[in-house]
Amino acid sequence: MSESYKPQPLTPLDPTVDVTQNHYWSYHNIEALLSCKKPLTASQDEDLFIAVHQICELGFHQMILDLDRVLEAIATAFTDPQDPIIGDTREACYFFKRVFRLYEVVVMTMPILTTMRAFIEFRSTIGPTSGFQSFQFRQLEVMSGVAKSYWTGGTNDDEGKPHVAETEFDRRYGAEVAAWFERYHKHSLAFYYQTLLSRAPGESTAERIAYLQTHTQASALLKSMRSYEELQNRFHQAHLGLAVQQLEMVGVQIGTGGTSFRDYLVKYGKEVAPLFPGLTSKGASSLET
Repeated sequence: MSESYKPQPLTPLDPTVDVTQNHYWSYHNIEALLSCKKPLTASQDEDLFIAVHQICELGFHQMILDLDRVLEAIATAFTDPQDPIIGDTREACYFFKRVFRLYEVVVMTMPILTTMRAFIEFRSTIGPTSGFQSFQFRQLEVMSGVAKSYWTGGTNDDEGKPHVAETEFDRRYGAEVAAWFERYHKHSLAFYYQTLLSRAPGESTAERIAYLQTHTQASALLKSMRSYEELQNRFHQAHLGLAVQQLEMVGVQIGTGGTSFRDYLVKYGKEVAPLFPGLTSKGASSLET
């Protein structure tokens, strides 16, 4: 964190709040949180299925807040008149570390679903419910710099018709997603990575990365970006592994979102990764995490 940041006690956002009445169960809203899990069948696996996804979604929510802080801090660092490359990145790296810890929780939580033995008991009951419909994960990917084309037609069948999982998602969140693409078009991790490269001397990406490694503030940011991409790739791989295991147990090759899950889930590695070209290559192996 920047040394200029001096934390002080803050007053409640609502001045009428009686803080003496705060207790663990009320402050964290535990009863309301627990009431959010509502299985539709008597399956002993369905409650776990819901809990794991809700844990991930809570993680995504905080990651969005902190990744926005990362992006704002990077944008501010680029305005430093004293350094043509980039100014103080400590604030960005501080919030990046929080994102990493949350992503690690998500990456470690999702594989718990491999312990399910009876997905078939409730699979038909959840209808077209699909990870494809996680609007929070979609926002994280947009903030990262994943292009719109990655999701377009993601559930198309052989005739080119999108599955109801996609059409309903677009109906419910289409306007918000469009606003995200507008907001993060020049305010994403991938955009700022390319901006950083453009400010460094050198003819090739490798030469520019090598130069940035000698710049204290830029080097710290590159390390954070590489760690972020590694966690993002681990999540996509974990999701694929989970889908393969569970749907093979059910005996199907089409996910609840209407996709040929193997084809769609490997699409990220083929069409998106790496977000930061050259950073995760052998040429950048000297970047320590």
